[in-house]
Amino acid sequence: MIGAFFDLDGTLCTEHIWRALTQYPYPQRWRRLVVRFYLISHVLLWPLHRTGLLSKETFYRLWGQDMAWILAGLSPSEAEEVFHWIADQHILPSLRPDAMEILRHHQGEGHFVALVSGTFEELLTIIGRRMGVDHVVGTRLEVRRGRYTGRLASSFCFGTEKAERLRGFLRENELGIDLAASFAYGDSAFDLPFLEMVGHPVAVHPDDELRATAVQRGWPVIGEPSAGKSS
Repeated sequence: MIGAFFDLDGTLCTEHIWRALTQYPYPQRWRRLVVRFYLISHVLLWPLHRTGLLSKETFYRLWGQDMAWILAGLSPSEAEEVFHWIADQHILPSLRPDAMEILRHHQGEGHFVALVSGTFEELLTIIGRRMGVDHVVGTRLEVRRGRYTGRLASSFCFGTEKAERLRGFLRENELGIDLAASFAYGDSAFDLPFLEMVGHPVAVHPDDELRATAVQRGWPVIGEPSAGKSS
């Protein structure tokens, strides 16, 4: 079976999950303070990144994995309301027509289509359903006593971990995917381990570093980078 694996943020859509999660109108004042603390504490990392004291990978990893703080104390059903809002108000309106056309083509060909993203798996499942995609591989949130703890249940699905998580998913489900004949779509140099898994990697609206790598290796490049996207 041929697989077609799609990153989400920047690849299938122009919106980013962290921005949507911080813009939700949380009713509790203390949670709004957590959102503010998350934003301020991570913006303060920017000078460290720009001066080379903090690697680009670590900078983006912290932005992504620490989003879990915002959901601490919510039950899965309460968080689901937030996730539906994010899907409907931010992600679906920002889907890229060119990338979605490719996804629909793979579905029409009967390929195994999956979303593979650092996005929380519970949210990714909702987004996938809205898009008609049944299979997702994302970041898992920790739940204790019926509430999210604000921590991850596994490592952040990013960089090399994204590739490892996809390999584990395919192995556990015994899907018989022919990776040499399969396709993967990503927008960032951090997607390289994921893209290198398949015989047909494609750079979609890529950052400068991924674009350069794709051109050098003869990979297809679709679209220009979003405004402000660079390596």
